[in-house]
Amino acid sequence: MRLPSGVRDWLPQEFAYKREIEETIRGVFRSWSYSEVLTPTFESYESLERGLGEKLMQQTFRFSDPHGTSLALRTEMTTPIARVVSARLRNASLPLRLSYVAPAFRYEEPQLGRMREFTQAGAELIGSGGVSADAETLFMAIEALDAVGLSDARFDINDAAIVDGVLEGAGLSGDDATACKHLIAERNLVALRAFEETHAVIGKHFETVKRLTMMRGREEVVAIARPICKTAASQAALDRLEEILKRAEALGCRHRINLDFALLRDMQYYTGFVFEGYIADLGFSLCGGGRYDALLPRFGFDAAAVGWMVGVERILLALERRREDERPRNEVDVLVSGSDVVAARERAKGLRVRYDVRHLDRDELLAYATHKQIPRVIRVEYGSAEEIALEVGEAEEDT
Repeated sequence: MRLPSGVRDWLPQEFAYKREIEETIRGVFRSWSYSEVLTPTFESYESLERGLGEKLMQQTFRFSDPHGTSLALRTEMTTPIARVVSARLRNASLPLRLSYVAPAFRYEEPQLGRMREFTQAGAELIGSGGVSADAETLFMAIEALDAVGLSDARFDINDAAIVDGVLEGAGLSGDDATACKHLIAERNLVALRAFEETHAVIGKHFETVKRLTMMRGREEVVAIARPICKTAASQAALDRLEEILKRAEALGCRHRINLDFALLRDMQYYTGFVFEGYIADLGFSLCGGGRYDALLPRFGFDAAAVGWMVGVERILLALERRREDERPRNEVDVLVSGSDVVAARERAKGLRVRYDVRHLDRDELLAYATHKQIPRVIRVEYGSAEEIALEVGEAEEDT
């Protein structure tokens, strides 16, 4: 029987490896003092609609219960966490640091790195609106990818206010600016040229807009953008990004971060700082996040927020391409035959123990251990008053 499109089974060794990656990410969250939360797999459609943009709502699995209540599977975790904070943690001391590792669901066309059921790991910092909070999410994401073995990951950063300031400097506002932002986010230079002709946008400032659309960099990009940013908010945003780069220099990871003014992500959702992490092996981002100060007020709680998330399956794809030989092969640390007491003793050491329930003889036991790549075998035989233990190292007899 075939599975529905966009979902998969996880076989034991695959699932063990996935869990290992998730626990590594959880360890990073703990080291940054983030507490893990879990929300229901499905919520009221109204609750999710309040937080999600139009695109994600179109990808929502929606259904009704027997009473006619409209429900939906969560498409991501940030909106449910915003609901939890607004309803149950609004009297907690701020800032709040919350993390999660949980499945989410989206109705979209399945392809490499994009499934209808997937696992998100992420963190939300709620109640702080400063650049230090923005930097914390970025540096935590870098540390998480390093921890799972992707230390060559690179990161693009931006601030939504910068593009607004650049477009205002080019003489664009209102619907025209919004339409232009969509073209910038798509890096559609052909359409931008057509936009320039259709809207009679003339001058060096729009040439700068087109140039920035195709450019990644560091200080040199700021130098290009700053003269035409005509709003105080956009100038302040440039200052914040420069500060993040300086702090990254102190951490030794500045070379891994680029400014990318075409990185806008979801323009209805993010209100300031945004970033994405990627590696050269894959044609899509591994992680991303940013500031979403407008979300919690939709739930009646006026608090700033910034966060990030990573796709666990995307990490596994990246690791599979480069670390196939390093994946853990052993599911079992020790094979025990003939004694529940010995098996219990080995489990108490924190080892993964498999007990011989088939009562194999000595040769069969060693053959099984070799086949399964079990590095140790303990065999206990009971005589009248004698206990014989045979311990094998690397699945070879050690008498």
